[in-house]
This record gives sequence, C-alpha cells and structure tokens, in this order.
Amino acid sequence: MKTENTKLSNKDIVEGLSQKIDESIDELINSDDWTKYLSFVKGQHPYSWNNTFLIQFEGWMRGFTPSYVRGAKQWNKVGRTIIKGQKAIWILAPRFGYNCAEKTCMNSKVFWNKNLKRMVCNVNASHRTEKQLWGFMGVPVFDISQTEGDEIEFITLKERCEGATKELWDNLVVLAELNNFKVTVGDAKGSDGFCDPNNKSIVVDENTSFGYQVKTLVHELAHMLLHKDLNEYRENRARFETEAECVAWIVCQALGVHSDGDKYSFGYIKNWGGDNAKALVKSSLARIQKTATEILDSIERDMESI
Repeated sequence: MKTENTKLSNKDIVEGLSQKIDESIDELINSDDWTKYLSFVKGQHPYSWNNTFLIQFEGWMRGFTPSYVRGAKQWNKVGRTIIKGQKAIWILAPRFGYNCAEKTCMNSKVFWNKNLKRMVCNVNASHRTEKQLWGFMGVPVFDISQTEGDEIEFITLKERCEGATKELWDNLVVLAELNNFKVTVGDAKGSDGFCDPNNKSIVVDENTSFGYQVKTLVHELAHMLLHKDLNEYRENRARFETEAECVAWIVCQALGVHSDGDKYSFGYIKNWGGDNAKALVKSSLARIQKTATEILDSIERDMESI
C-alpha cells in the first residue's frame, strides 16, 4: 500500500495519466466550442502570397486588419452571416480543366466517361489527358470582422510548453543517440518535426519555441521506438500518430512540461483518430504505456548518473 511519502514509479505515473486521456478526449469531443473551432480552422485556406497581399491591402485601404477570411457560404456553415452593406474582398482563384495531352491529337476537347470514371479525349479514349491551369477568376471573400452570428472561440492549439529545460532536452537526445539516431533542430519541411527511420534521423522545427521543441522531440522519439517501418507507417498513419502523441502527452505531463489547459495533444489525437479516437487509444494503450515508461526511465537514469 502506497503512502503519501511513497515515490510513485514511472509505470504508476504513466498508468494514472493514461486514464486521463479518455476523459480529456470525451470532454473535447463533447465541447461545442471545440467542434465549432475545428469546423472553422478546416475551412481556413492557406492563401497564396498574392492573395494574402490583396486581402491585407484591401483591409488597409478600408481601415481594418483582416484576420480570418472565407467565402459567404463557408461563414454560413459556422453560423455567421455577412453584415448588411459589407463589401467583399476580391481574390484570385485558379480555374483548372482537362485537355488531351497527346501532341498528335488535333482536338483537345475532353469529356467525363461514366464507365471509365475519368476524363477522356473526344477523338480517342486511349489518349492521355491531363489537368491544366486555364486561368484565374475573381472570388469574393469576407473577413470575420465583416460578419455576425455565432461566437467562435479562438483556441490556441500550441499552448506554451512551460517547464522544459536544456537538461531534459539533452537527456532526450541521449536516448535518440543510444538508438543510433541523430537529432537536428532545423528545417522540418513544413511540419513540427519528423522521424526518418531509414536515415536514422530526427528533425525538430527550428521555428517553434524551445518548450514545444522538447515536446516534439518526445513525439518523434515515440515514433523512433514504436514505428520502424515507413511503409507500415503510411498504411497505419492515424494509429501511429495517435500513439506518438499519447506518449508525448504522458511524458510531458509527468515531467511538468505542459501549460495549464493544454488542448493541443487531445485535438491532435481527435483529428487523427476521428470518430475512432478513443478506440485507437484503447487498442494501443499497452504500447503507449510501455513506450512512455521507457522514455521516463531513460531520463531518470541519465539524471541519476550526473
């Protein structure tokens, strides 16, 4: 029987935190604010540099700073409507179409073939067709300040990860090196980080805060320990990403790295797992707990050896 003065083992800590994952996912799934926010951010387009300039310039000319921009129908989907009298911001959207790609074909017209379920050439169905940029068209969009209706809670997904230390980072790097992996902080190719089992490397994005880099490294270490085959990863990406983020949350929570109210991990797990998020967590719980305990034990050994 454990008393208040008894030091919990890493295994005990991991088991206790694992129970909180189910509760937190339930809370997140049942949150109207979260559901509305997900709907909102999924509809937010990554506009090109030219369109971003058009949006910002138009806002500047009108005396406001645009923040979240989308079309009227997209605003309607999240319970907001355009305020009467508001003028649209016009941006450019590409127009794509299909043409026959055979150089010897004199007729470039194509049509949709229901039987083949693809675009085919009017002259010869065996001809290769390709999607091409036909031009651009003007599309009206509106900033959130030009709309009214249901409130949208702006949730900061990547909360500040407080409690991270250089010593902890170094201990995590040691674990990677013991497995013959090299850790680099640099260009993560648009992601927060990635683990490449073929080249034995882990890259953590250089543009994030130090605390978040620590959490990302834990996530990638989980991939290193659990997911050694890239082909298998591609086939089971939802489950593997769920496992890695569960490990990252448990380890960081045990080490006090998270800020209060951190919603990123559970949002990440929910996004990858979808309606099967809880089932994925439960089916992988033994692997998650074993890996989280392994990382914590490794950190503890390094600290004790100093």
